[in-house]
Amino acid sequence: MLTRGYNSTNEYNKLIKRNKHIVANLVDTSIDILICHEGNITEEHQSYIMRETPELNMRFVDISNIAFQTCKKDVIVTDADTFNIGYRHMCSFWFVNFWDAVKEYDRLLRIDEDCYIDFNIDAILSDLNTHTFIVGRLSDDAEFVTRGLNCFSLDFVNRYTNIFTFKKNDVKKPGGPYTNIIGLSLDRIRSNDIFQKYREEIDRSNMIYERRWGDLPLWGEVIYYIFGDDTLKVDKGIRYVHESHGMQVN
Repeated sequence: MLTRGYNSTNEYNKLIKRNKHIVANLVDTSIDILICHEGNITEEHQSYIMRETPELNMRFVDISNIAFQTCKKDVIVTDADTFNIGYRHMCSFWFVNFWDAVKEYDRLLRIDEDCYIDFNIDAILSDLNTHTFIVGRLSDDAEFVTRGLNCFSLDFVNRYTNIFTFKKNDVKKPGGPYTNIIGLSLDRIRSNDIFQKYREEIDRSNMIYERRWGDLPLWGEVIYYIFGDDTLKVDKGIRYVHESHGMQVN
């Protein structure tokens, strides 16, 4: 997960509630629970969080040197200006930047801070041996935060026409996996050179910051054009409450 540091321990209530749901749904408690932050969760606060769920093997990962780049603050925002720089940083982290934080892992299950789960985590991680992506549901995304994204993808596809024979003229509706909880087969994704080129071009374009292209539609483009829809499993057994959207998933 990616979170922020707070001023008082009371402000970690949501994170701790999320962790307690993980305790109730995890068999192999040796699995690392990564909490990525901007270097602003103090050691005192880290100890407090760990004491609340001592069953979990928590690791706090300072991502301030690999994400939330200060140079991105100079990008001129053209679209969706109600989303602040912190939100755009988050979108960039979950598509462009998080890779350096998980170099030693081959599978990852993202569970956001406001997601309270009711499904077997071990089973999802095991399922990532055969699927590249696993989510509980798909979601559309709004046109005002995806302007130009499909054109960008099609331009990319047309430069690799020997690979994308059947999809080079497609117009894809904005959307993709509901990424607040998503399982990723990191080793399969890492080893795909075309994905790496796409990710690098997205980063260089600055469109995550200029137009607020989110990680949800970006992963949707990647799955559709690069990996193929058959690499994605939509698992209705992934049940959880997504609190910030007031939504019960499955």
